[in-house]
Amino acid sequence: MSKQTANNDQPYQAKLKIHFSWPSSFAALALVTYLFMATEPNIAGYYGLSDAVFDWPYKVCAMALFALLLWWDAHRYGRDKIKHRRERERLRDEMNQLWDSRKQLQRKAHTHAGQADKLKLFISDKLLEYIEYDEKFLHFKSIAAEVRHNGVISFDKVQGALEAAYAGLPEGDFARRMTSDALEQLRYLWDLLDLATADNIALHIANQLCEFEEQYYQRELNAEATSTWALQPDFSPQRALERALMPMLENPGDFMERLQQDLPLQWSDDSQFHLEIEPCGTLLGNENHWVLMLENLLKNAQFFSGKRPYRHKYRRIAVKLSEHQGRAHLSVFNGGPPISEEDQQRVFQLGYSTRRVQEHHGKGLGLFFVGEIVKGYEGQVRIRNTVNEASRLSLRVTLKDGRVITDMIETVLENELPLVVLADGATDKERHWQFDHRAVEIEMAVQGRREPQRLTLDDSSGKTLWLDPDNPGRPAWVIQLHNRRRESQLVFTPLDVRGVAFEVALPLAQTRLEDDSIDADLEPDFEQLNEPFRALEDFRDTGTEPFSKR
Repeated sequence: MSKQTANNDQPYQAKLKIHFSWPSSFAALALVTYLFMATEPNIAGYYGLSDAVFDWPYKVCAMALFALLLWWDAHRYGRDKIKHRRERERLRDEMNQLWDSRKQLQRKAHTHAGQADKLKLFISDKLLEYIEYDEKFLHFKSIAAEVRHNGVISFDKVQGALEAAYAGLPEGDFARRMTSDALEQLRYLWDLLDLATADNIALHIANQLCEFEEQYYQRELNAEATSTWALQPDFSPQRALERALMPMLENPGDFMERLQQDLPLQWSDDSQFHLEIEPCGTLLGNENHWVLMLENLLKNAQFFSGKRPYRHKYRRIAVKLSEHQGRAHLSVFNGGPPISEEDQQRVFQLGYSTRRVQEHHGKGLGLFFVGEIVKGYEGQVRIRNTVNEASRLSLRVTLKDGRVITDMIETVLENELPLVVLADGATDKERHWQFDHRAVEIEMAVQGRREPQRLTLDDSSGKTLWLDPDNPGRPAWVIQLHNRRRESQLVFTPLDVRGVAFEVALPLAQTRLEDDSIDADLEPDFEQLNEPFRALEDFRDTGTEPFSKR
């Protein structure tokens, strides 16, 4: 601790010294005595003083000496007065600070006392809530066990009745199809109830997956004997995606008809979804688990995609299903606010949600189910944020008279939103071109990419809309062209692409069967195993002594 700090910790001691005017007082007494003796020669003679001592020069010197001492005492008195005033002010300031600190301490004491009371009430309320939660949790576990016990009995009865009714109906009958749909929905409801009442969803799914693996191996060994099984150990992810999307599409019939055709499929005939489905192998496990995961991802995307200011008329929920390196890859992209790295670690926890909606029951359940299902199937789920980026594009328009108009387009970011740079250097949401002839072809090239994108136009008049073909699920720009008989107008608009993509990767059934990755890791390195015996082989071949120094 420094000396200054130590001095600040001690109370202030005022130094109020008083100097009495002793020099001038004694000088006045001496001067009075001198003047008195000057008026009484007898007394001066008695003391042996001559008359010359009382001449006027000596009187003047005595008076000057008295005046000097008097001035010195007056000066010292003024200096002490100033010092006393300064000390009094400092002492007054010290007392004011002490008084203010006392008041501040009193206010803090009152504030902390109130906060302590609130904290006590909060802790007591939380303790009561936790006690009540523990009781409710134990009560819920007993209810879940009872539901599972009685649910199995009821499920078997209803399933048996539906299977008997389905078997008794002729092929192609509408009632047979309705019974099949009811049986499918019943099994989905039971699987949802089975997961919801499980103590550990991921472990429960992993245990079921072991049983499916055994059945899958049996089917691979003896396909004829297992071809009559009602429930197969694997399922098609395209079929599960179709089941999850059907209630949400505007034209589900058209989508089903298009999906039954050859893959890959790009389907954009919906104002809410853009779908890309590629050929993909089968997955091991329960199809209803995949449907449940898809439904929760799609509902989460629907919630955030309609939020301002991320909503615009060209934005859709982009869903892509593909196969890569023995895994089924699913991507669900929706526009909306980005998810921070901290929230990405917590978004799959039970009860956590980034939604800010009052009276929203079941917060965090959807993504919690997604995380648990992915863990149960030994897969991976990743969150990828998409942000707007500045870009440079080359526009090439071919007119009907053969002329080619070329222009550079530059987009910049302002407040995280894309704007296009106009010809005069200003920025705007759109950029317009006016041509004196009809446009027959538009070519757009992004700087840094080799292949440009082209749009060939027919001879009909009217408006043409061209979205970014490189990213049909989340287009970065749109071109609106209005062709007339002898002129055309083109409008370029950069689009906001901010959003979040949930990417899920699950191993295919064939990948689990082959298990190449594990076999490759366990395969011994024969070269490394033979290394200790290399010297013996050299001795046998060349006669050189093993491990000899050369």
